Amino acid sequence: MKTTSHPSLRLSLLALVLAASAAVLSAKPVETTDRAARLLAQQGRVVLENAGPFVEHGTYLVQVAVKLGRPHARLADGTWLYHHRRIEGSAAEGTLVVRFTNDRVSELALVTPTIATALTTARDAATPLLAKK
Repeated sequence: MKTTSHPSLRLSLLALVLAASAAVLSAKPVETTDRAARLLAQQGRVVLENAGPFVEHGTYLVQVAVKLGRPHARLADGTWLYHHRRIEGSAAEGTLVVRFTNDRVSELALVTPTIATALTTARDAATPLLAKK
């Protein structure tokens, strides 16, 4: 037995397929949320709980030196700066700021290069001259 499909049925199926395709194409893509990168871009800094498995709030200054190495810069107030650091699992990259109170980590943050430059410039302005002519 030979069957033929009705032209209006074919048009209905075609319309259904086109409508479904349009719905898929117009749907917004799923955005991956990178909260750290977004905060860094918006605020210029991201507060951190730790800087790797061994450096966190309360870690002794000497332990930070052993685990992270020498800082790229040391500010007059004792803050250490480590450039070109990343947050694991994020696209956020910047300068790690490690502040100490009584030789223990009191604050960890990742800041943008602009903030790091401002911190360093403030340090340089506060540094007294060693010799005068």
